[in-house]
Amino acid sequence: MSPQGDTVRGFIRYDGWGTSPMAIDFTKEKDGGIEKVGPDIAAKFYLAPLSEHYVSKRIGILNIDLSKTYELAPSLEAKDSVTVYLREITSGPKATLLEYLDPTEQSHFFLEKDGKLTELFNYPFYRLTGGKKYLIQYDEYVRQLPVLLGDGADNGPVRGYSAKELGRYVDRYNGVNTSRKQSKGVAAESEMEIDAFVMGGIEAWEETDVNLGATPTFGVGLRVNLPRRFHNRYFKILFATMPGISVSKVYNYIPDEKISLNTLELGAGTYMGSGDFRPNIGFEYSFPLDSWRTSILGPHVGVSFRRQFSFEVSHFANFSSLVSDEVTFFNRPRISLNYYLNLNKLFKSRK
Repeated sequence: MSPQGDTVRGFIRYDGWGTSPMAIDFTKEKDGGIEKVGPDIAAKFYLAPLSEHYVSKRIGILNIDLSKTYELAPSLEAKDSVTVYLREITSGPKATLLEYLDPTEQSHFFLEKDGKLTELFNYPFYRLTGGKKYLIQYDEYVRQLPVLLGDGADNGPVRGYSAKELGRYVDRYNGVNTSRKQSKGVAAESEMEIDAFVMGGIEAWEETDVNLGATPTFGVGLRVNLPRRFHNRYFKILFATMPGISVSKVYNYIPDEKISLNTLELGAGTYMGSGDFRPNIGFEYSFPLDSWRTSILGPHVGVSFRRQFSFEVSHFANFSSLVSDEVTFFNRPRISLNYYLNLNKLFKSRK
C-alpha cells in the first residue's frame, strides 16, 4: 500500500530475511520485471503465503556493542536512525507490537500506541567493575511494558523477550482472545516443522580392510525445519541400512555370510533461496552401529524440489581422516533420493 492509500497486488521476493528490509523486490506479474520498492512508494505490504504484515517506520538505533567492555553503562539514547519495514507481531484497537531484526539477526521489539513508537529495550553488554568483566543484561522491557499499557487491566509480570510472550501480553491488553488467535494456524515456513523422510540410493566405501562396492542403501529419519528467518535451516537424524552384504566381499572373511551394515547419522544444513528448486548444503556425523567402518564427519550437498523431494550426495569427504590412517579424506560417495512428508500438515489435516 502506498503512502496515498493505493493498493497494488503483485509478487514479492522473499528469501527468509535475516534483517528487516529497507526495500523489497516487487513485480506485478510473476515473470515480469523486478523493481526495487521502498517506503517512499509502499508504506506497508502483506505477504499472503506467510500471513505477515510489514509496515515502514523510522526507528532509533542504539550503538551498544557486545564486543566492547564498558566502564559505565551505555546510554539508551539513540544516536542513529533508519527507515525500515518492521514485521507486525500483533495489532489491536489500542496497541501494536512490531519487530525489527538488526544486522546481526537479533530481534528488537517496538510498541506503537497512540501514534507513538517506543522500543522495548533488551540489550546485553560487558561492563568492567572492580577490575573484573561482567555480562550485564539491560532488560528494561520488563518495566516498560506494564507502564506503557498501564491504562488496561493488570496482566501480571512480563515474561520472555520474544514475539510469542510479548505478543500475548499486548493481545491481552487489546482484549484479543489469544487461544482463538492461535487456533487459526501458522503460515507455511513461519513455524518449526517436522518431516519424516525415507531415503534410497547407492553407497560405496573403501578403507583399510574394508572394500564396499556400489551397494543399495535405504533409510528412514526425521528432519526439523527451523521457523521464520531460519526457515531454510534444518537438523536431521537418519537410520540407514545396507542389507544382504557379503562378508567375504567386504572383509575377505571365510566362510561367507550375509549381514546388514547399519549407520546412524546426525546432520545440519541449510537450503538456499526461496523457489521451488533449492540447493542445500550441510554437515553430518555418520557412525556405524556395528563398527564396520570409520565414522564419517563431512559435508553433504544436494538440490530439492519444494523441500519435499531431494537428490543428495554425501560421504564423499571425511574429516575423520585427519586423525585416522584407516581412510583417506576423499572417498566413494553416497548418492541418494529422499522423500519428505510434513508431519505438521498431516496432523493438522486430521483435526
